[in-house]
Amino acid sequence: MKPRSPSRLFLALVAAAFLVAGPPTAAEPAADARVALDRFVDGLETFSAVFTQTVRDDTGYVLQESDGRMQLGMPNRLHWEVTEPFPQTIVSDGQDLWMYDPDLSQATVRPLGDAFDATPIAAITQPERLDEHFRMSLRPVPGGDALRLVLVPRNEQADFTSLDLDLTAEGDLTRMAFRDIFGQETVIRFHETERNADLDPAIFTFDPPSGTDIYRP
Repeated sequence: MKPRSPSRLFLALVAAAFLVAGPPTAAEPAADARVALDRFVDGLETFSAVFTQTVRDDTGYVLQESDGRMQLGMPNRLHWEVTEPFPQTIVSDGQDLWMYDPDLSQATVRPLGDAFDATPIAAITQPERLDEHFRMSLRPVPGGDALRLVLVPRNEQADFTSLDLDLTAEGDLTRMAFRDIFGQETVIRFHETERNADLDPAIFTFDPPSGTDIYRP
């Protein structure tokens, strides 16, 4: 059996995705946007959070809602696990990127390499390359004191049109949102966030369970 097609979330995290917005209108907003992200990544070694994810089509109809946990290690290490309703695990050890589907007992692995460039996670784990991959602008978050950093990929082959990162004045990441090239919008809200917790390094490695079919595109 062939592996299931990658989910929109997988493409968002690994090869692109996020909410339509235009490029910066002036140099000053872009500079402020960079400051907002720098505040988040300053001194960041690990970041963990519980998340809820909602996917809507281009008419606003809810296609899927899911829950899970994200753990991030600087640089380029990721453990993203969807727990409900359809389990899925994405793991980056900094060298390879794995996507595991326990329902199908299938795993896809590919070198991290350029697959990590111009992605939402790259925006956080590779801030020094932000200007290389994205155009930036900054917007206020309606009804709150957070700042919304809008990133538009420079890569015309990206699978997403723009990415939002909502960052509080204290430097906490509370929300990510994106719209893919098909008009689907994904909103991910983070809860119970924790900076620089002691994470077990083993969570950033993936050992396929016995009997797993492994595919290497």
